[in-house]
Amino acid sequence: MNQNQKRRLSRRLIVLVVLIIVATLVVTAVAVSSAKKKSDKKTDIKSTTNATQSTTAKTELTKSVVPISTTADDTPTAVKLVWASPLAGGVTKAYSADIPVFSDTMEDYRVHTGVDIDGEAGTPVQAAADGTVEKVYFDVLMGQTVVISHAGGYKSVYQNLQTATPAGITVGATVKCGDTVGAVGDTALVEISQGPHLHFCVTLDGDNIDPSSLIALTAQVSAPVYED
Repeated sequence: MNQNQKRRLSRRLIVLVVLIIVATLVVTAVAVSSAKKKSDKKTDIKSTTNATQSTTAKTELTKSVVPISTTADDTPTAVKLVWASPLAGGVTKAYSADIPVFSDTMEDYRVHTGVDIDGEAGTPVQAAADGTVEKVYFDVLMGQTVVISHAGGYKSVYQNLQTATPAGITVGATVKCGDTVGAVGDTALVEISQGPHLHFCVTLDGDNIDPSSLIALTAQVSAPVYED
């Protein structure tokens, strides 16, 4: 191992240790403030949502319709699931589940099973399709997370959100395409160097798929760096 490789390895180890320490502090802080957050978060998210609701309604995002099949009483029924972009921003990092791409934060190459959509901190994030809230939790690496299940075996995952969750976004709640499910934040430790953005994933029957196969997303801002 040459000196450059040793220095890179040392930097990665330092970054990893710092991330673990910060993650421990964040989890502790979230646990301590969870009781107080329930009353405070409603006021914060309502003010943000009310201030932007009229603008969002005027600038409706492009929607796509995906036909899926469901069965009721053993009778096949055609159902159309409407998808829309959860955030009106440019894709800063594309989906790459097969080829590792460079991580600026971790300084290594790893797969990217979602898309990163640029947005200012506090910008409302919308449900990409009708569904039911399945999970609301804080992930140590990917930050505040909301998972929504949809018809046809689809699930959408919204990460790197602000910790304040909108009123009504709780496990079991029904949401419509375009409903606010959170706000852009910077809580994902493994993507902290990218600044505020939405990390958005879609799965089908448990497997990751490219969200751009369902939704017309804004053109990518910069090309990813692939491993040689």
